[in-house]
Amino acid sequence: MEFLQGGMALLLQHSLVQRLVLALVVLALAKLLLFLLKHILAKAVVRGMDASAKPLVYSLFSYAIYVVTLLLVLHIAGVNTAGLVALVGAASLAVGLALKDALANIASGLLLMFLRPFKAGDYIECGQVKGRIKGIGLFNTTLVSLDGLYISAPNSSLWGSPIVNFSKNATRRLEISVGIGYGDSTDAALGILRDLVENEPRFLKEPAPQFFVAALSDSAVNVSFRAWARNSDYFDLLWTYTDEVKRRFDAAGITIPFPQRTVHMVQDVQEK
Repeated sequence: MEFLQGGMALLLQHSLVQRLVLALVVLALAKLLLFLLKHILAKAVVRGMDASAKPLVYSLFSYAIYVVTLLLVLHIAGVNTAGLVALVGAASLAVGLALKDALANIASGLLLMFLRPFKAGDYIECGQVKGRIKGIGLFNTTLVSLDGLYISAPNSSLWGSPIVNFSKNATRRLEISVGIGYGDSTDAALGILRDLVENEPRFLKEPAPQFFVAALSDSAVNVSFRAWARNSDYFDLLWTYTDEVKRRFDAAGITIPFPQRTVHMVQDVQEK
């Protein structure tokens, strides 16, 4: 043991070996910090942090760790890091102009993370982008479409356009409108719609449901109802009662007409 300790002390007296050991220590600490960062973010998500912000936060802190580690290793190697920092500062304007779109995506990602117009799992529509949010990265936001397709959208495109969040509010208004024949009773049709809504507990009592004649169109009288429901029940209610309205109208003898056109034929009669 004394021999080994003496040998290590002799090796460490050499400046090159000392620098190498110190650089390895710095790299090991950087790896440890990255591991701790992942662990801290995982715990933060469990305690309520939005999972969509995790990729962006990790990217920001991990890049900061990489930069500091690189500067420390260069300093240990004897490189003048003060001059390097000054050089980077002088070149930052040119780099910023060349990468203005990338910087705009970073800034947009930070704004999306702090202002939180959506969170992980929300279904949104923004311009041509439609999908369920997976996460906000340093440059892009990832989504999954309803048919399972992967979508990657630049952060700036989401921040620069109106965002429709279908998941954010707890309740949502459902509306079903159907056309009936001009010879059918609107009172009977509205009564069927009213009976359907009043006997479905998933429709909310407040705001109160509405039943009305929506329009007198070319081939039909459009009757409608509007009722509020929990967001989680919306599509199940929409699909169920679109089918149920058809069944009830058929049973009551109320017709749902096809578009109709009246054609007048004019024929010239030539006298002989």
